[in-house]
Amino acid sequence: MAEVVLIVRFVARTGTEDQLKTLLQGMLAPTHAERGCKLYDLYESDTRGRFFLSERWESQAALDLHMATPHFKRLKQIGGELVSEPFEINFVKQIQVGAASA
Repeated sequence: MAEVVLIVRFVARTGTEDQLKTLLQGMLAPTHAERGCKLYDLYESDTRGRFFLSERWESQAALDLHMATPHFKRLKQIGGELVSEPFEINFVKQIQVGAASA
């Protein structure tokens, strides 16, 4: 099965920055404990209220199971009320050093 890598961006509504940060921090421990989670790191931008999750999953099936967990459903429900725009989900592929330009 192919590994799945994504970067998710969250932009807090003005006044909800700390609430969103706390909610996202609460995702770390339960997600790290999930089977198939290879990486799940939270970053805060130097622009207040912008957060990024870097995720690496063993497979799409592992990511699908993550999206069915209670903590993910809570993030989706509560987080939706705290952001100024929809979550930006980017599925990415690593560019290898020395890879030929296309």
